[in-house]
Amino acid sequence: MQYTRLGWSGLKVSRFCLGTMSFGDPKLQTHGGGWVVGKEEAFKVLKKAWDLGINFFDTANVYSRGKSEEILGEFAQGLDREEVVIATKVYFQIGSGINDWGLSRKHIMRAVKESLQRLKTDYIDLYQIHRWDDTTPIEETLSALTDLVRQGLVRYIGASSMWGWQFAKMYFVAEFKGYEKPVSIQTPYNLLYREEEREIIPFCKAHNIAYMAYSPTAVGVLSGKYFKDGKIVVPPDAPERLRPGVGYWYKIYVEPPENAEILKKVIEIAKNKGATPTQIALAWLLHKDVIPIIATSKVEHLEEDVEALNIKLKEDEIRYLEEPYKPKPVLHITKVQIPPELL
Repeated sequence: MQYTRLGWSGLKVSRFCLGTMSFGDPKLQTHGGGWVVGKEEAFKVLKKAWDLGINFFDTANVYSRGKSEEILGEFAQGLDREEVVIATKVYFQIGSGINDWGLSRKHIMRAVKESLQRLKTDYIDLYQIHRWDDTTPIEETLSALTDLVRQGLVRYIGASSMWGWQFAKMYFVAEFKGYEKPVSIQTPYNLLYREEEREIIPFCKAHNIAYMAYSPTAVGVLSGKYFKDGKIVVPPDAPERLRPGVGYWYKIYVEPPENAEILKKVIEIAKNKGATPTQIALAWLLHKDVIPIIATSKVEHLEEDVEALNIKLKEDEIRYLEEPYKPKPVLHITKVQIPPELL
């Protein structure tokens, strides 16, 4: 395994972060649970990740309504806590009350207490706001997060999907007012979706902020398993997120005609290097000096992913992979729907 500093901090993390959204309970996962596995299978993947040198694990209180945090916390009990880097998130609705969502001080203080209990730990290494909250001043959110750091309950703060101007506001309000600054942000980024190259990634580079890429293989599209006769064809049993009409990734990962050309080149380079398309997709991200968040429920897939560290792409190969890309709408930034009765 290779390691890197997390943004401007001195914290050392593995070049891959293991995402744990697929660990929990299929009945509790809000985004469809056909790909979610329970504790027994999750422990196999977590153990393999640890054995491979991955020390960075990402979860959220909303994943399987806290079950993902519980599984990760139980696994971490058998490890040296100081060697493990645990990241979780706050924002989404966790109860039925009017204050059971968002980034108010009240909700953050409740959410962090419950996450700590589920994770069976005294502190969280990276506490991330899962979305931007239009109903709470960012000063209130940053003040609460800063208090958590000063209390020793959180080591660093970060963010997840939001607009570039929102993240910039978060960063500069923190800097100007003496609040804790974000050390990282995570958003979707892969060979089929590169819109973060417009603002988020350049901002991170300018301010030495760690950029973490989720959906690094485009929900499996970049693995090549949906490539048939020169086209990307999604079968009926594919994840709901990729199905036409209902999948929020369909218009980004499947529908654009240039994506098939990109995937064709990924497969071609993979064959030339004796690698898999997935490994080429991940090697491209590593070349961009970002931290891919790899999420899988199978040990063999994890082993395949980590092998991408050994693949070196030449500059002309990178240009070859990137050339067909065409700009897309920034569809992943959606306004979170909160029940009207809670507004």
